[in-house]
Amino acid sequence: MFDDVLPHNDVAIRILRAADSLMARKGIQYLSTHKIAKEAGVSVGTIYLYFKDKEELLNQLVRHLFNEFHHFVKTHYDPTLAFFEQYRQLWLATWEFMQSNPNVVANMHQYESLPTFQTMILSCIDNQELAWCQFIENGKREGVIAPLPSYVLMAMSMKVTWELMYMQLLRKETLSDAVIEEVIVRTWKTIMV
Repeated sequence: MFDDVLPHNDVAIRILRAADSLMARKGIQYLSTHKIAKEAGVSVGTIYLYFKDKEELLNQLVRHLFNEFHHFVKTHYDPTLAFFEQYRQLWLATWEFMQSNPNVVANMHQYESLPTFQTMILSCIDNQELAWCQFIENGKREGVIAPLPSYVLMAMSMKVTWELMYMQLLRKETLSDAVIEEVIVRTWKTIMV
C-alpha cells in the first residue's frame, strides 16, 4: 500500500523494528535516536542515512506497520468465499498478525498519539485497495452487510480483535479457540443486515 515511500533496506527496517521494540518496553517518551541506534546495533550516524530525524523515523514506522498489516491481511483474504467466511478470514488474519507482533498491540495507544497514525487511519477508511473496504463494499452491494459507514462497521466488528488482544496481553492469558470463534460469530452478527 505504501511500498513507494517505505525503506526496503534491511538496516532501515532493523532500525524501525528497534524503535518499535524500545517503544513497547520503555514508552514513546523514552525514544531518542541514540537509544534507537543502540537497540538496533548501529551508529547514530547510520540512522541519519535513512531518516532525517526521529520524527521522520516514527512516521516511517507507522507507514511500515500499516503496510505490513495490510499485506498480511490481503494474503489471507479470498473474496470468492461466502461473506461470513470472508469475514472470518479477515478477523483471524488480524488476530494472527497481532499474535505475531505483540509490540504493535503494546504500542497501539502510543501510535495513536502520532499525527501520521491519525492521517493513515483516515486514508484507510474507504481505501478500496484494502481487503476490509473491498469486503464491506461487496457485502453492502449484495445486501448482506448493514448500510453503515465502513469505519462504523469496523468499530463494531474488527476493532474487537485489537481490544481483545490488548486485554489478553494485559492479563497475560490466552483466549481459547472456542472463545475466538464465538466472538467472530457475534461480531459478524453486529454488521449483518
